Amino acid sequence: MPGEPDDDYRVVLDEGSLGWSHLTDAGLRDILGTFLELLEGVADGRQAAFMDVAYETECWSQLTLFALACTPHPAVPRDERVRLAKLLDKCRVLEPQEEDLPQAVRVSGGAHTEVSWGMSHALARAAVGRAMSCLVVPVVPGPSGWTTVDRDTDQVEIHIMSDPADATGFWREVYTRENILEGQFFTLSGSAFPELIFERSLGFHRFKGSYAEVMPWLVQLLGAINDHFADALSEHAGDQNQVIARFSALGLNVSPESPSTKKNGKAWAQRLVTYKDVPYRCEWHGKRLWSHDRVHFSLPIPEQGGRILIGLFVEHLGT
Repeated sequence: MPGEPDDDYRVVLDEGSLGWSHLTDAGLRDILGTFLELLEGVADGRQAAFMDVAYETECWSQLTLFALACTPHPAVPRDERVRLAKLLDKCRVLEPQEEDLPQAVRVSGGAHTEVSWGMSHALARAAVGRAMSCLVVPVVPGPSGWTTVDRDTDQVEIHIMSDPADATGFWREVYTRENILEGQFFTLSGSAFPELIFERSLGFHRFKGSYAEVMPWLVQLLGAINDHFADALSEHAGDQNQVIARFSALGLNVSPESPSTKKNGKAWAQRLVTYKDVPYRCEWHGKRLWSHDRVHFSLPIPEQGGRILIGLFVEHLGT
């Protein structure tokens, strides 16, 4: 069912990036704001975690992470302290295991360096096939996105999340890196496509192509609709040809329904989709092939926070 959560976690905090002792009061507030933004995007009670040793990590001027979240301090605004406590409470707390023991590694071909418990845990999970991201507070410039880590025994690919904007790209990559099964596709959709909403009865059986054929294209299409559709409409004042061109440059074929389809009462009614008891017209569609496999979607919906309804997966509708 679209929107049902995935109960596993794939983001782990690198507590080694919480060392901020060199920062001024203003610098602390700035980096804390960045940390909160990063947590906000992933801390939902299921998909993010940190090692219990992180609580004792000294962040700033003898303030541990636990104290930073729970103890009043003149350098830390109360609202941010409370927000931090709430976000940490939405993360899983993990007890280190033997395989999580920190070891020296080489990140992106750099020098050997010993990584944190959190990074080691993320690497251990990645080594057995789980797509993992390590949340790194960017105190100093470093790698971001997917990167290669050389350990003593193997080479592992891991995602470094150092910017809130990195999150959606990570979740979209999870689909193909883990080859997410058909029945689990929508468990990640809220994280991968936060500007979209999904009609409850969507299913891959409605496409002509197999799941293996459709899934990579669908992830690309939904990502582009999420990232570009509303902006393209706004930037080009609703000029449909400009929107079509924007998606074409991304290698995607989208279009609005034709005037003849709108005049065909039966065909036009097929594009009407009910979401939370309200009918919406899904008057645009993306097509995988010229002859079949369509995804029909709405214009941005003001009462849904400007999000876009993905209303229909079909082989082909009447015109």
